Amino acid sequence: MPSIPSAPIYDVASLLPHSGHMVLIDCVKEFGDDYTVCRAPVGDKHILLQDGVLPSMAYMELMAQGIGAFAGIEALKAGEPVRLGFLLGTRKLDLFADSVPVGTELEVRAHVSIQDLGGMGVFDCELRWTDAPEDVKPLLPPDGLLAKASLNVYSPKDGQVI
Repeated sequence: MPSIPSAPIYDVASLLPHSGHMVLIDCVKEFGDDYTVCRAPVGDKHILLQDGVLPSMAYMELMAQGIGAFAGIEALKAGEPVRLGFLLGTRKLDLFADSVPVGTELEVRAHVSIQDLGGMGVFDCELRWTDAPEDVKPLLPPDGLLAKASLNVYSPKDGQVI
């Protein structure tokens, strides 16, 4: 019988087909049958920093890693290996902040909208800031929402495993 993980999950790298500094989330805070909530700190060694801030172009990758964590958990629950997944595109991408500074803690929420047995899926995602340096909090969206999108993904069932 497969081992069913429980939250929080700190060994996020075991859930994703990424390695090293490309693993941008550091914890799965909670998950269920159709969602994940992950933490993503913006540290001074973050691989996607530009001029000391994380630009909005990185937001989609963070949301995709939230989906990847969901897929990794589902694979573990089924006793299957973690597989590669592909971000095919997005629709309804809304950005509410151009960037966030080092020291900001982010939360990624990914919720299954549609998923088929062939590996295609659509996830509704949100990226929020949950903590930030005091001097920049007034500059960030007051409701915490940095971005939201519907992401189209594909994970081939007979594809490469990690």
